[in-house]
Amino acid sequence: MTLVDRISQIAKDKGLTFKSLEREAGLGNGTIKRWEVQSPRLDGLIKVANYLQVSLDTLVFGNSQMANVLEDKTHFNIAHLKHEQGLICANSPLTDEEADIIAMFRLLPSHEQEDVFDLICFKYKKYVEKKTES
Repeated sequence: MTLVDRISQIAKDKGLTFKSLEREAGLGNGTIKRWEVQSPRLDGLIKVANYLQVSLDTLVFGNSQMANVLEDKTHFNIAHLKHEQGLICANSPLTDEEADIIAMFRLLPSHEQEDVFDLICFKYKKYVEKKTES
């Protein structure tokens, strides 16, 4: 399945047309169809992935390549871990990207988890302070 086929299928599953997807994601008319013959720009792929709420891996490769890499190297299966643990937040299922982040976080050694947690806390505090100032 090609990139455009994957985007088409995901959009169709969400009840979207290419035209509406391109408009809502901030792309020009016909941009996605052109990706059949020319390589897309990363910023365009990011816009589409964010709008469709899928990871770049899922959009580009059809599955999480990072999950496959980790599985090959450490014998962990992130997809299985996500399914098994039913990752949800506020009674809503996590997006693929959110679930991938949590699954990868859980596979890190505890000292690395602490570093990641500290970074997220720092970023969150900075965001909240910026929002409060507005």
